[in-house]
Amino acid sequence: MRYIGSKVLLLEQIEKIVKEKVVNANSFCDIFSGTSTVARYFKKDFEIISNDLLHLSFVLQKAIIENEKYPKFQKIINHLGKDPFDYLNELEINLNMIKNTPFIYENYSPNSKSERQYFNNENALRIDFFRQSIEEWKENNLLEENEYYYLLAGLIEAIPFVSNIAGTYGAYLKHWDNRAFKRLELIKLETISNNKNNKCFNRDSNELIKEIKGDILYIDPPYNKRQYAPNYHVLETISRYDNPVITGVTGMRPYKELKSKFCVVKDVLKSFTELIKNANFKHIIFSYSTEGIMSIEDIENVLKEHGKKETYQLTKIPYRRYKHRAGDIEHDLHELLFYIEKEVKC
Repeated sequence: MRYIGSKVLLLEQIEKIVKEKVVNANSFCDIFSGTSTVARYFKKDFEIISNDLLHLSFVLQKAIIENEKYPKFQKIINHLGKDPFDYLNELEINLNMIKNTPFIYENYSPNSKSERQYFNNENALRIDFFRQSIEEWKENNLLEENEYYYLLAGLIEAIPFVSNIAGTYGAYLKHWDNRAFKRLELIKLETISNNKNNKCFNRDSNELIKEIKGDILYIDPPYNKRQYAPNYHVLETISRYDNPVITGVTGMRPYKELKSKFCVVKDVLKSFTELIKNANFKHIIFSYSTEGIMSIEDIENVLKEHGKKETYQLTKIPYRRYKHRAGDIEHDLHELLFYIEKEVKC
């Protein structure tokens, strides 16, 4: 899934630091997990703790981090006579089949109630039917918890492939992109088995850090003023399916409780300091950018204050080069990977 700040390109660099600095570690915590790219990559080697404040991210984590294999779906298969992915993907959906309010159809596709065009009518109806079916099956005890999250993640993962957007859900396109006319079908996500007690959370990172401990802590917070919640508000609403009061041209859900202090200039340094101070992990890897609202100097000072100064390391990874619009001055952008070792509480 396309996601702001995805760390696919940094995985090898993060692994290099782990191999150079870490010995005899058992656990790896990805406390700003997003789409679980990093947590999933390291699941092969470690017991995973993953966390994110967005519910859509939590759903993806539950599906691919806690599941060790493709779920059995025994109860729902007995009920439907086939695998639920096949059942839903094969159906032709019309409005009369929707039992409850078709919230996505009414609010995010063009019709008599809305001019928004995040989805065409057919796919909006499919989203509502799929989402309501998954919830109904859960309520009727036809799905185990791991099966519920795996099915829901299959929907969340599929939606961007039929969304009429340029990249995020902060706005929809005024014209129809060709992908918006593709038929929505659930995606079966690949699972990895590590035979460990992997756990996922949907918490504020600065609160969760006080309750967990382990060996490796990977921190990848937002680095600029752009909040994640409004950029993925449609997916968050589909994930929660709570029919929120929405406002504005884009149908924005309330997101006050989902705002990250790491995106607020006056709050970010204090939040970062508290996170590092309360971290009960021996190895800390912190990912940031030279475009971030915290300076390298501030980050270094916090890490050295709460970690072993002699173990501090900064790796700068060239990201891209661009020219400033106002002139010909070239600017270098770098991804930053900080490492420090910390004394841990027994």
